[in-house]
Parts: sequence; structure tokens; C-alpha cells
Amino acid sequence: MTTFIGVDLAWRSAKHPSGATVLQGGKSGVELVQIADPLHGIEAVLAFVRNHATDRTIVAIDAPLIIVNEHSQRACETLVGKRYGSRDASCHTSNLSLYPSAASVHLAKELEREGFCHAPLSGGSRVMLEVYPHAALVELFALEKIIKYKKGNAAAKRSGLRLLQNKLAELADADPPLLAGPTFQTFISTDLQCLAGQRLKDYEDAIDSLICAYLACYYWRWNSVRTEIFGDVETGYIVNPCGALIHVRASDGIPAKTI
Repeated sequence: MTTFIGVDLAWRSAKHPSGATVLQGGKSGVELVQIADPLHGIEAVLAFVRNHATDRTIVAIDAPLIIVNEHSQRACETLVGKRYGSRDASCHTSNLSLYPSAASVHLAKELEREGFCHAPLSGGSRVMLEVYPHAALVELFALEKIIKYKKGNAAAKRSGLRLLQNKLAELADADPPLLAGPTFQTFISTDLQCLAGQRLKDYEDAIDSLICAYLACYYWRWNSVRTEIFGDVETGYIVNPCGALIHVRASDGIPAKTI
């Protein structure tokens, strides 16, 4: 059994909490084990990972894990924007001028000390990777545009989150399948009308972390077959699904591409 941890990291400001999720399983399916209460600060995120990591663990993080450029965008961000910008899935810019001491980079270095290696260098049983949920969802579900659940008023966010709930339920038919166990069913059927303000934002963070955890599992399942690496470990990278048709449990995939 392998453990998959997803982290929606609040890396720009310690004032905001992070979301984190744990999945466990293998090729026949993964099950939602735990969704963390909001985690405040990098040390809380590290503690969560340490508490749930096993000898076989993949951690997927929505945040820039490597930043070495002084200005402009990282090359991986530009490449993702060129591929998915027309579908509103361009990346935010990260550089050392904007974020000279990014909490996400600190987290990555701490995870390296815990024995995790970056995905492009993966060869061990503990791996971490940077992901971008908007681009991943566009690719997984062949969307014409991103699902808009982060901006607008509360009603607009609820509408987007409701659509996202429905889409994630479809992962029961994916390869690997996200099993519809009781914890997942309870989470995905949350009544969004009961959520507002910070509680609505916390749910958004949690669902983002669930997406990240699934992407960790997807990378583990398909690795060199159905994933694409934008960038590299020298300048920063983003791992994304590649040509995925989630409704077909294919044993043969398409070649992965490294840009």
C-alpha cells in the first residue's frame, strides 16, 4: 500500500491556513483516509506529512518548490501558460524578487531532509512533486475552460465548487480510481449552502488538497506514461497529467513528454 499526500500550501502568507489530504491504496484504487483541519504555518504542514508518511509516500504540493530566478516567471510557469492559457489556466508568477524566502521552498528543503526527492529525479520510495490543479483538471476532464471556484461572490464560488464535487465523483471511473468510500462520500456531498466566509475558503483549500493527493497517485500510477514535466529541477518544474481520458481504464498510455 502506498500513501499519497496532497497539500494546498498557503505559501505567500503565514496568515492563511493550508489544506492537506491523505489517500492510501494502489493500482486497484485509492481511498480517502483523512482531510486535515486547516493547518497554520509550515511547521504544522510538516508535522502532518511526518505523521502520515510511510516508507512509500508521494507528496504533491500546489506551490512553487524551486525558485531560483530573480525576476519574471519561472520557465515552467511560462510553459504551462502557453499550453493552458487559452483555457484560463495560466500560472501566477514566482521569483526571488517577489518571494525571497518562500515558505514553499523551505518546505521542499525540509522534505528533502526527510528523504523525499523531487519527481524528475525520482528513483526512491519517497517522492515530492509540484502540481497546478487548474491545469491538471483541464487535462484530466478535457475541459474547455477551468472550473471557476476561487473568485467571485459566495454564490459563484459555491456554484464552481458544486461542479468540482461532481467532477471529482467521476474519478471513481478513472485509472487509478478514487474509491467512493464513506469519508469521501461525506466530504464530496458537503452542503455548500451551509458554508460562508472562512468556512467556505477552508472547504476550497481542502478540496484543492484532495486534488493534489489524487495527482500524487496519478503520477505514481502512470509516471513515464501519462504525465508531463514542464521545466526541470534546476529552474523549477510542474508535473501535470498528459492526454488523460479518465473514463477509459487503459493499460497502454501515450508517451510522456518532458519540456
